[in-house]
Amino acid sequence: MTRSTARLVAAAIIVVPLLTYPLVVAADGARFPSRDDCVQLAAEGETAALDLVFGRRDTYAEAVELLEQVRGVGYVDAVVRGDGCMRWKVLYDGIESYAQGASSLAQARAAGLEAWLEVEPG
Repeated sequence: MTRSTARLVAAAIIVVPLLTYPLVVAADGARFPSRDDCVQLAAEGETAALDLVFGRRDTYAEAVELLEQVRGVGYVDAVVRGDGCMRWKVLYDGIESYAQGASSLAQARAAGLEAWLEVEPG
């Protein structure tokens, strides 16, 4: 086998599955999650575990900048986590009840932060 043939075979081994898999999955009726699928806003009185989310960013570095701002107003236990849709979210996950979450949400907004309550991903 020549060197160029070996390269062609190696490229095919990598490229064919990368192109075929999404087509097979889509043909089977499955769909890929959208960015909106990664956000499940908490309804009033929600009893599931909740997160106080301060925002999502496209890069980890941008999320860390937001995290520093969030920690600067007092949410020192806030963290950055992947959201499952290829973005990074800044959140505080110590919410134990909807009432506590609503109170924390009001405090965050009073401090000038954009925030909302989300159901913690399962």
